[in-house]
Amino acid sequence: MTTLNSDVFIIGAGCSVPYGFPTGAMLMQELKDFDYKDRVEYTAQLLLDRHYLFDLYPEHLHITFDGYKEKARQIDGYDRRLNSEKQTINNIISSIVKDFAKSIRHSMMVSTDEFLKNRLNQEKLVEADFGKRLIAREILMAEKESENSYIRGGEGKKKERWLGNIDWIQHFLSRIDQQDKWEEILKQTVFLTFNYDRVLEYCIFLYLTSDKQYADADAHAFIKEMQIHHVNGFIGPLEEIPFGAVENGKYHEIAGRMATVWEKRQNRDESEKAKYQRFLNNAQRVYFMGFSYIPDNLESIGIDRGAIIIRNANVYATAMGLSSQNRLRISSYLDLKDFEKRNEPEPMPEIVIRRDPFMTDFQYQQEYKQKEKEVKEQIKRNRIRYEDRVLKDASAVDLILDYYTFS
Repeated sequence: MTTLNSDVFIIGAGCSVPYGFPTGAMLMQELKDFDYKDRVEYTAQLLLDRHYLFDLYPEHLHITFDGYKEKARQIDGYDRRLNSEKQTINNIISSIVKDFAKSIRHSMMVSTDEFLKNRLNQEKLVEADFGKRLIAREILMAEKESENSYIRGGEGKKKERWLGNIDWIQHFLSRIDQQDKWEEILKQTVFLTFNYDRVLEYCIFLYLTSDKQYADADAHAFIKEMQIHHVNGFIGPLEEIPFGAVENGKYHEIAGRMATVWEKRQNRDESEKAKYQRFLNNAQRVYFMGFSYIPDNLESIGIDRGAIIIRNANVYATAMGLSSQNRLRISSYLDLKDFEKRNEPEPMPEIVIRRDPFMTDFQYQQEYKQKEKEVKEQIKRNRIRYEDRVLKDASAVDLILDYYTFS
């Protein structure tokens, strides 16, 4: 029987992809392709289209856009204010955006985390801050788009959108919903997520308000009591920054909450790491889902090579689309069995018997047979053990369907 406080989910970007969110590599490409815009020459450009920097730097840009186009000509001094805002935007572009855009477009880094790592020195901190603000805006845009089950695509065709898709969170909640103690299970299950987005919290919010008829405030309070830990920070609580709230006016605060794994390592909070290690030590089941298995990320939550801390737990891990060499690396680090090799016979290790001068042939044969028996029993124990320590070429939803059970 699965007991409470025994499941730990370690969640990477791949878990959010089915809901319309990018992986680290996809986000890096989005920032390479982003339209950073040139200098603003005419204030009319500000009126025609809301400049993205109004979202990112509300502490410096103060125009309120609600109905401003219609009111612009009636407001005393509005032209002067527009000119001032135009100058501020151009200053941000020339001092921060221009260099950032050029650098990221030519960068050889795979992910945004790796790119920002090289901008953590004092001279480049404003670029790192801009990068985090832009990442936050892209994530909030993805949240906003994912809210609708369907949007209209080209030529009036329906295009599937993301929260309408049935994937791992829905199946996870469906299985919990069948339990009498569903509230306790939700509050005791531990989620260690490396994602900045809040798709998990939002789906749980929808579950609580739609399926369990919770009031919004009660749902927010319930989620706050859950063990959802964003290891590298996140956009913020849903009650503070609603899901998909692109124009939230708080990007400076959001950027301050977001950290790369290298910043975490530099400013290591040992008490935070110790908390994650307590969760892992107490875990009966650990699920790695949509995770990239970067050693720095694993070490940041207290899992060193060999994964001794979760040696006594059942471990189920996704490796969707990864090469055999990559799976070998992960299996070795976490002490798992590659599911693809589950039927391969275990190699019989060489049995060496140290024979002293007075050992008879009969004694030698007896000792050899005993050692052989011990080795075979160990192979059998390993085979049984690795039935529940699996690395599988599968998605997060497959892992939930195959291994998340209450019995």
